[in-house]
Amino acid sequence: MVKQCKKVGVKEEKSIRIPLHIVKYTTGVVCLVMICMMWAVMHYRQVLHTDSAEKAELEVLRQNNAAQVHEIEKLSQATMNLQADMERLNSLDNELRQIVNNEDVTAPPKTDASHNSGMHTGQGGPRSQLSIQEISSVANNLQVAVKAREESLVELKKELLNKEVRMATTPSIWPTMGDVTSGFGWRTSPTDGSGSDYHPGIDIANDIGTPIVATADGKVIVSGGSSGYGQLIQIDHGNGINTLYGHNSQVLVQSGQMVKKGQIIAYMGSTGYSTGPHVHYEIRVNGTPVNPANYLN
Repeated sequence: MVKQCKKVGVKEEKSIRIPLHIVKYTTGVVCLVMICMMWAVMHYRQVLHTDSAEKAELEVLRQNNAAQVHEIEKLSQATMNLQADMERLNSLDNELRQIVNNEDVTAPPKTDASHNSGMHTGQGGPRSQLSIQEISSVANNLQVAVKAREESLVELKKELLNKEVRMATTPSIWPTMGDVTSGFGWRTSPTDGSGSDYHPGIDIANDIGTPIVATADGKVIVSGGSSGYGQLIQIDHGNGINTLYGHNSQVLVQSGQMVKKGQIIAYMGSTGYSTGPHVHYEIRVNGTPVNPANYLN
């Protein structure tokens, strides 16, 4: 009786049993899902990093490209300026050479541009951008041209300096103001009016004390009394050219002194073989008297 009561008062517990292969399969699926999720996260982060790096690289390339374009534009502008300078140098060189050669600088150049009336302004052509290599080639060519032009201008400077020296040392102005009373060459004798003599210069008459100037740069080699010339000044101008100034009332320079063209060297007088106040002006080339009229402006 007692055993029957115990069985009625106690409930039996039931257990659930999961097969082992199901547990293993479920565990494997969970692990695979976790691995896939981790791979997806890592791949996403890698994609984000790669995209960010590519964007940064593209930005750097864009900046570099913009800088190169800017440098090309600057180089192009510098090349254009250099070319414009070259054209001005060429024009200056041409004008200076015309001056050296006593050519007409107002005449149009012997080019097609001489047909330009200046009334039309149309111009054009295809627009193009030169590459760095092409611009570099143009710049190199301009550098060669600049060097050649520099050498040309240096040579021209020497020619101008030489011409300046020649002009300064070549008699070309009148020695004084006055009337030409006797020319160069054979003439009637001024003292007795009969016979003739050879006059190696020209006579320019004016009042006593009229200033007399050197007609070119040079060195005084004679200053003082001389037979026939009275008070004489003789100047050596180099290149075999000498000038003589005779019959002075007073000389202002000494032998050995350097004088400049236009400098007052004496005052007019009537010393020596003379009929009245005047200056005897004479030019000698390699010791031979020549007509001063060929040297007077």
